[in-house]
Amino acid sequence: MASQVSPGVIVRERDFSNAVIVGATAIRAAFASSFRTGPVGKIVNIGSERELIDTFGTPSEANAGDWLVASEFIRYGGQLAVVRAATGVLNATASGSGVLIGSKEDFDAGVTSEKFAARYAGADGNNLRVVIVDRGADWVITKTAHGLAVGGTYTDGASVGHEVVKVTDANTFEIIQGSAVPTAGAGETVTAWDYNSQAIALTGLTYKNIGPRPGTSAFASERYLSYDEVHVAVVDETSNTIVEKFTYLSKLSDGKSAEGASTYWKDYVNEYSGYIYAGVALSSAEHTTAGEDPGATASSYGATAAAPLELSRILPTAGGALTGGVDDFAYSAGEIQAAYDEFLDTEQTSIDFILMGGDAANETDTIAKAQAIASIANSRKDCIAFISPWSGAQIATSGGSALTPAQQLTNTISFMDNISSSSFVVLDSGIKYTYDRFNDKYRYIGCNGDVAGACVSTSAAQDDWFSPAGLNRGGLQNVVKLAFNPNKAQRDDLYTARVNPVVSFPGTGAVLFGDKTALASPSAFDRINVRRLFLNVEKRVKGLAEGVLFEQNDAVTRSNFVSAIGSYLGEIQARRGLTDYLVVCDNSNNTAEVIDRNEFVAELYLKPTRSINYVTVTVTATKTGVSFDEVVGR
Repeated sequence: MASQVSPGVIVRERDFSNAVIVGATAIRAAFASSFRTGPVGKIVNIGSERELIDTFGTPSEANAGDWLVASEFIRYGGQLAVVRAATGVLNATASGSGVLIGSKEDFDAGVTSEKFAARYAGADGNNLRVVIVDRGADWVITKTAHGLAVGGTYTDGASVGHEVVKVTDANTFEIIQGSAVPTAGAGETVTAWDYNSQAIALTGLTYKNIGPRPGTSAFASERYLSYDEVHVAVVDETSNTIVEKFTYLSKLSDGKSAEGASTYWKDYVNEYSGYIYAGVALSSAEHTTAGEDPGATASSYGATAAAPLELSRILPTAGGALTGGVDDFAYSAGEIQAAYDEFLDTEQTSIDFILMGGDAANETDTIAKAQAIASIANSRKDCIAFISPWSGAQIATSGGSALTPAQQLTNTISFMDNISSSSFVVLDSGIKYTYDRFNDKYRYIGCNGDVAGACVSTSAAQDDWFSPAGLNRGGLQNVVKLAFNPNKAQRDDLYTARVNPVVSFPGTGAVLFGDKTALASPSAFDRINVRRLFLNVEKRVKGLAEGVLFEQNDAVTRSNFVSAIGSYLGEIQARRGLTDYLVVCDNSNNTAEVIDRNEFVAELYLKPTRSINYVTVTVTATKTGVSFDEVVGR
């Protein structure tokens, strides 16, 4: 401190602007499975269980193992990058011919010509009904065998023409009033059409539940048009509730709000609906007057005042019900591989972990699933795959005899032997019994989400380079019991086989009791904390290295780079991740030949802090009169 005789304040500067901050960042795990709903074959970022439910639905009997593993990981503070596997699922449609629409990008690319389709594939789409609410009619006419069609003209008893907007049946139709109130002809009846009483088919709801009667937008009125407004609603028929509605949209493709935003009904629905897509407009056979196809621009009507045709005519025959949606939760090994392959590109997708999830259809497919995620981690080399055993290795199939601990041990090791040696993979022995509140039952699920979650909570409480195992940081949540609780001898065998035991000790609950990677040979990288340390360093050093691309290859650039790296590594050392380090980036490795090749070389030498796996404590009793110095030999 500078010398001060009397009280005062000294302001000093310190430049850390080129340093990389060590602080914790959100940890994201890749995950793929079948789901009840949601986009297919597209990565979706999930930050909470609520988002998981809203996007992909709640767990079913078929996918609960996968779903709960993902949910458990989120509980520890992790985030997910999720891909819904492309199984045999289909989107419900207006025609009833199911079609696969993987995402909005697929829909925009024209994968279907359906007038309406459920937004997401699956049988849940069969519960949806699309409701189009136009201005409606003014009068209902009954006339035996009227022979009229929508868009035609009804001439009343006073010879006044009225536009037909709906044909109910051979004897009933609806009109928009012409120049005067219609006069009933011989054998005809004229009844006022009431908007508020119009029922939504098979739902018990009426138009007034959606909104007031549509009219004319300011945009249309300024262009001498009328009755362009329309409401669009989606009804869930299982609960008879309106799950979504968009009011006062326009049938005009160039319709705009006062603020200049588009109000064209189809574009608006396709952009903002969470339940449906709106496809093609009317075919030529479905409208009769040129320029009156909903979706026309205002200018297409010319100078003559006009009104777009009733949009409700594009509803399917079933009155808006979507059908043909299909569920399929049984993904094949190839389908799950294709889903996880979405994470292969390191430049496009940043992830830290890959979760195996639950079982596949059988042991063979489960092995293939585990190998698939291990392969991706090994290919990327910037993340860790977490793998649990097939549940059949520890739990007897239905009707079979309970497996002994010896059988559980052998089966677990045998399963994990299928995973090649790698420091980018973590194997655990855990199959936990936990409560599925969505289906009100208890289930066995793999602990890979929990083990990855323990890494997340370790990073949040301390740093990536601390071990996520043991009583201090390795506790697992929501464990009623373990299918296999290995004793000391069994834990020895598991550890020798690269498998981290998950153990339940009396009074402590379930604990991850090992911190090995799946690397078979002795190395610093055979421990989780060291692998995570190096992943942390490599990702941040890569960011710094990208900053020197296209800079001058001279001593100034090298000095700045070394300073930035040194500041970062020094902080890691202070936070117990390194015992020592060395950064070499000077003339010794950036020779004239290297520089002439437009290359920049830096070498980092790190001494990682190791975790304690083995503790030996010797307790010695001595005689009362003996000095400790004599016993210890000091």
